[in-house]
Parts: sequence; C-alpha cells; structure tokens
Amino acid sequence: MSKRKFFVDMDSTITNSVKSFCATYNKIYQYYPDFTLADHTKLKQYNFKDICPLINNPLDIFNHDLFFKNLEFINDNTYEVLEKLSRKYQLIVVTIGTPTNLSKKSIWLSEKLPFIKDYVLLRNDGCVMDKSIVEMSGKGNIFMDDVESNLRSSNCENKVLFGKRFDWNKGWDGGWCLDWSEVEDRYL
Repeated sequence: MSKRKFFVDMDSTITNSVKSFCATYNKIYQYYPDFTLADHTKLKQYNFKDICPLINNPLDIFNHDLFFKNLEFINDNTYEVLEKLSRKYQLIVVTIGTPTNLSKKSIWLSEKLPFIKDYVLLRNDGCVMDKSIVEMSGKGNIFMDDVESNLRSSNCENKVLFGKRFDWNKGWDGGWCLDWSEVEDRYL
C-alpha cells in the first residue's frame, strides 16, 4: 500500500526565510546611507519594504548565496518532525522561485533533509503565489503552506496554514498549525 502524500512548502514553513532574508539584507546594505537594521520579527509586508527599505528587488536577496548560508529551519524541531513524517507519508516539497533560487533550494534540501526525495520546483519570476499546477488530489493527502492563496488554489482536500498570521494569510479559515510541534501532534 502506498503512503499518503504530505505536500509542504519550503519558505517560512520548513525554513525561516524571513530571518535569513533580513540577515542577508543587513550584511549587504550595512554600509549604505540611511541603513537601519532589519528585524525579522517586525515583518508586516510580504515584499519586505517595511523592514528592508533599501531593497529594490527582493529576488536579489532570495537568489544570493548568503541567503542560503544564513538559512535555518523555522523551528528547533523541524528536522525531527519531518523525519518522523517521512516514515508515515510521502513528503513532497513544493516551492516557488526563480531558476537561480530553485537550484540553490534543491541543494539546500538535499544537504539538510536527505530523507526527502521529492521536490516540485515551480519557476515564477513574478512571484505570483499559486500552486494550482501541482496535482495534489487524493484521499488523505495533505498540503501545508504559509500563504493562503497557495492553499486556496490547490486541489488538495486537506489544507493547512502554517505559522503566524500576517496580512497575506489572515483570511484563512481552514486548518492551521502555528509550529512543527502542532504538526507533530496533529499528523503523527
């Protein structure tokens, strides 16, 4: 019997991309006039303009090698819970990015989460949040993402919002897990 599928987003779900973004921004822009230190805990705008005002294009940070050098798991127990989930489900990472970003994500995933073998890497230079191209239907399959529009556009039956509430996901009224401890409690 085949395992049920557990589709999971990478940025701000598996990884603390906001923290890495801010650390990278701080390093690159620290000597610019009008620089102020970006604090990842203060993010309110999806485009980072509120805490990283000097950035012209967020993709410049998301594609930078330093971003991946700084990239950490979002919670202390993320690795442990994902490893346990991989025994019960077929884990599939579904993530959006530019070709440069996606190639670096693939390397990061293979090094940090070697037990996850399946990735769906969606090229999207304009950063439109829509994962409807991915076939996720099937009894018992689960899709977890931090972006409401990704969940709404999916044909997965069991959709779970991950993480803190922000302006871009506050309209979600379905399943929700704040952190990986809640994911463990609910799905293992």
